[in-house]
Amino acid sequence: MTSPHLTKINLTPNDVVNTNLTFLSDSEYDVVETKLKTRKRIKRESEDDLQRAIDEFPYDEPLHDQCAYWMHAFAGKHFFPDANHRTALATLRATLRENGIEVDNIPRKKTVETTKESKRIRRNLDIDMGSLYNEDEMYELWKDYFEEVV
Repeated sequence: MTSPHLTKINLTPNDVVNTNLTFLSDSEYDVVETKLKTRKRIKRESEDDLQRAIDEFPYDEPLHDQCAYWMHAFAGKHFFPDANHRTALATLRATLRENGIEVDNIPRKKTVETTKESKRIRRNLDIDMGSLYNEDEMYELWKDYFEEVV
């Protein structure tokens, strides 16, 4: 029996944008300008870049690697003004569920700690469209996380 892994992504760039928009109403969303201007910035995010991130997803990797790559790409690239980690986690959870992989018992404390460390690491990285699925310190952090929780 082969180990589970993601075999399909049904998300569109618009789904990713809309996921980020759901976090805009949170008090935690760092709105530097008005919410209206921030909403426009989120909606302006390049559909082509988001589609490329989805299209280039490594389907042939083991599940823990795939999850780490997803977080590296979508949280690391920093597509949006804020809530990139939350958007990455929410869209990944939806994708895992669509692939029949249970994700409901992930410990919140572990997620918060890993996200905090990921943000610290990300400040020292320059993740662009050419390095979305690279293996670096951020990737390794998320791989360890997913090996423990999924």
